[in-house]
Amino acid sequence: MLQNLLAMLQDCPLIVSAQASEGAAVDDPETLFRLAKTSVDQGVQVVRLQGAENIRHIKDRIGVPVIGLIKKSFPGSEVYITPTAQEVRRLIALGCQIIAMDATPRPRPDGSSLDDLVALIQDAGCLAMADCDSPEAVDYAFECDVDLVGTTLAGYTGARPMTVGPDFDLVRYACDKTAKGRRKAIIAEGRYAQRWQVEAALNIGAHGVVVGGAINDPLKQTRAMMPSGQANERVLAVDLGGTWIRYGLFDEGRLVEVEKVERPAGRDERIAAIRQRAKELKVQRIGVGTGGTVDPKTGEVWEAKEIIPDHAGTVLSFDTLGVPTIALNDGLATSWGHACHPDLAGKRVATLALGTGVGAGFVAEGRIFCGPRGEYLRVNDLYLPDGSTVEEALGGAALTNQPSEEQKAKAVTAFRYAVEYLRTAYFPDEIVVCGGVGLSEWLRAEVEASGCLPSPNGENAGLIGAFHAAYYRQS
Repeated sequence: MLQNLLAMLQDCPLIVSAQASEGAAVDDPETLFRLAKTSVDQGVQVVRLQGAENIRHIKDRIGVPVIGLIKKSFPGSEVYITPTAQEVRRLIALGCQIIAMDATPRPRPDGSSLDDLVALIQDAGCLAMADCDSPEAVDYAFECDVDLVGTTLAGYTGARPMTVGPDFDLVRYACDKTAKGRRKAIIAEGRYAQRWQVEAALNIGAHGVVVGGAINDPLKQTRAMMPSGQANERVLAVDLGGTWIRYGLFDEGRLVEVEKVERPAGRDERIAAIRQRAKELKVQRIGVGTGGTVDPKTGEVWEAKEIIPDHAGTVLSFDTLGVPTIALNDGLATSWGHACHPDLAGKRVATLALGTGVGAGFVAEGRIFCGPRGEYLRVNDLYLPDGSTVEEALGGAALTNQPSEEQKAKAVTAFRYAVEYLRTAYFPDEIVVCGGVGLSEWLRAEVEASGCLPSPNGENAGLIGAFHAAYYRQS
């Protein structure tokens, strides 16, 4: 039976899960049948169904093998996907060719083991599918000799951090075990929403890929498509730089007030100042663009240069500022603000932010290109032919208020070098230049000659970027 399944998956590796969010209007057996049948009509040869009533209504009418499961919660147990022998027997009675169950090492509510349930399933002539959350669960599933190993629970149990998108590394781990001679069907599942993700899992070695919410759950899709901005909120935008803190009050999406103050020297003083300003202005949200590398999930500045003293270790979050807060590296935040501008939205946009230091960012298809902890484009640290860095030649901290012709010439060389790097590395549609140095009169001619755009957000580019950062959500 496993060989027949593998042949089907070789013909069409896409498995469709026809499940709906509880309480949604489509949470109805006939509706789910129509959704599943639509995919089968397009060539899908295996469907995954949840719930006895849905399986009873759909299985015999759908005409393809069914992966069946029953979700049931028990007090004191975290296992809810086909948790006990009772649910297994029910799925067998319903005629499911494949039965999926939680394969984590967590205790089951009836005291049974995964080994017990696998034996029960295989003795009935069915295939056993293990829904795993970690390498340990994959190992456990192999030890229990299941037929299919899935990555269904990766990121959902606490055994493994949730990835943005699918957990390809867990798929890789399971495929590596199969490659060592233990024949199983490896099924990639969990947060697959785009074709390239499906193809990546297949390239890793998965035999099939389950896609559910991205195809059959309009509730999840509506939430995913819902724009994140809320124009009715009062937002404090903070541009925390090497010399100044600039505050911008946005009300209903409009910049209504700007304030520029000298940056306090100490970390605690800076946090206290921002917190106090947010309290005075009665804002509902804060967006911060700042120097250093900032983890957008936690707001921690985990790496920074001495342009802002004592900055590494700063945390810009609800806990420290008293208001929901998103903080990003200033180059990334400014680039996000440019990508949201009417003239630039929908384009591949790179930004060079030339102020006290040098920042850079790149946005394409609604995504800020950065590392998982907010690592940014280190254009500032690129070495020039003379051994100095772009920031040492082009950052305001290295230039006097009235730079000499020699300083200007070196800065122009660094500017050209940075622009060429962005063009050849990211292929942007536009490169936007901002910041006090970037918008200076002496650099303007070079900006225009290079085909770059002076920021349409002008001197408020950092604030507008911080405002949009307040609603930042990684695609």
